[in-house]
Amino acid sequence: MPRRESEKYTLDPVRVAVLGAGHAGRGLASYLALHGIDVSIYNRTFKNVKKISEKRGIDVHGLIEANAYIPLITDDMSAAVADRDIIIITVPAQAHPFFARTLGPHLEPGQTVLLMPGRTGGALEFERILRSNERTDDILLGEAQTFSFVSRIMSQDSVMISKIKNSVKVSSFPACDNPEFIRSLNRLPLALELAEDVMETSLNNIGAMLHPTPTILCAGLLESREGGYNHYHDAISQTVGRLVEKMDAERVRVAREFSVDYVSVLEWLRTTYGAKGATLCECIRSIDAYDGIGSPSSLKHRYVLEDVPTGLVPIACLGRLAEIPTPAIDSVVNIACQLYEYAFWEVGRNLESLALDGMSPREVKEYVRTGVPPVDYPDFHEMLDIYGLEVDDT
Repeated sequence: MPRRESEKYTLDPVRVAVLGAGHAGRGLASYLALHGIDVSIYNRTFKNVKKISEKRGIDVHGLIEANAYIPLITDDMSAAVADRDIIIITVPAQAHPFFARTLGPHLEPGQTVLLMPGRTGGALEFERILRSNERTDDILLGEAQTFSFVSRIMSQDSVMISKIKNSVKVSSFPACDNPEFIRSLNRLPLALELAEDVMETSLNNIGAMLHPTPTILCAGLLESREGGYNHYHDAISQTVGRLVEKMDAERVRVAREFSVDYVSVLEWLRTTYGAKGATLCECIRSIDAYDGIGSPSSLKHRYVLEDVPTGLVPIACLGRLAEIPTPAIDSVVNIACQLYEYAFWEVGRNLESLALDGMSPREVKEYVRTGVPPVDYPDFHEMLDIYGLEVDDT
C-alpha cells in the first residue's frame, strides 16, 4: 500500500485524546488519525514522545503503511483533554489511580472516558477515585475488555499494527448509561460491542490468563537470555497451557456467580483471531498475528506487574466474595509474591479498592447496573434495639 498522509477532516468531527503513548496508545492514536479524527496524545514523560511531537506524527507500518498526522503531543494533561469528546486511556492498569487523580480536575461535562483496557475492575476503581473529587455526575465512564489492536513500537517515531481485532466488548459504569455510552463510542472507527456491564468486561480479562503465568514459569530462560523468544508460541507449551486452562476454568466459575456472559480463553482466541485447535497451546500456535511478537526482556514487565495486581488478584478476591475457590490462580499469585519479593495480594485491586467490600454477588450486580451502593438495612434484632423493643428469644 502506498504511503499517504492522514486525512485532516471527518464527516463527524469527533475529537479524541489518547492518554498514554506506549505500544497501545501509539497504535490507537495513529489508526484514529488515519481515519480523519483530530487526535491528541498525552504522555507523562515527554522525552519518550519528543521525536513524534517534533514531527507531529507517527510512521505506521504493518497492516497500514502511512504517516499519521497528530498535531498535539504533550505532557500537559489540561491541554491534551481540553474540548475533547472522547478520552481513551491506554496505560497499564496499575497506573489507573494516577490517571484518575490527574485527569479528574480537567474533565468537562459531557466527555466520555474509556479505559482500554480496564483489566479487572478498572472502571470501578477509577470511579471510586473520581467520586472522591465529585467528578462523576456529568461524564460517561467505562472500560473495554481488551485492546482493539496488536501493535508494537518499532522506533522513536514509528509503530507497527499487525492485527485489528474483530470485536471488543465495552461497558459503561453504571450499565444504565450503556445506550448513551455506545452512541458516543460508535463515532469511532473501531469494532466495539456492548457488554451487559463492567462485570462482564472485567471477568473476561483474557490478558490475566495469557500473560503472567507463562512469564513467571519462563523466569529462568527470560533472565539468562534477556528475552529473545516468542512469549505466546514458545512460553505457552502444552503443560503451561494446561495450567492456564485450569486458571481459566476458575475465572469462568467466578463469572457465573455474577451472571456474567463469559467466554473461555479458547473461545475468545477462536472468535478474535480465528484460532484452531483443541488445547490452548494448539490454538496459540495457530495464530499468525503472534508470529512477530517477542518476549519480555526483563521480569520487570507489565505481563506480571500489571496482570497480577489488576487481573489475578481481583479475580481471586471476587471468587472469595462469591465463595468460589481459585487454587490455581492463588498459586500463581503466591509464586509471583515470592519471585518478586512483592506483596501483590496487598497492593492489588481488592474489594475495598473496587468499592465492593461487604456486598453479596447480587448486590454487586445491582451496583454495577445502577451505580448506587446497596442500602445497609439493619437486621431484625438491630431494629428492635433501635426502637428500644424487647424480644423473647425462646
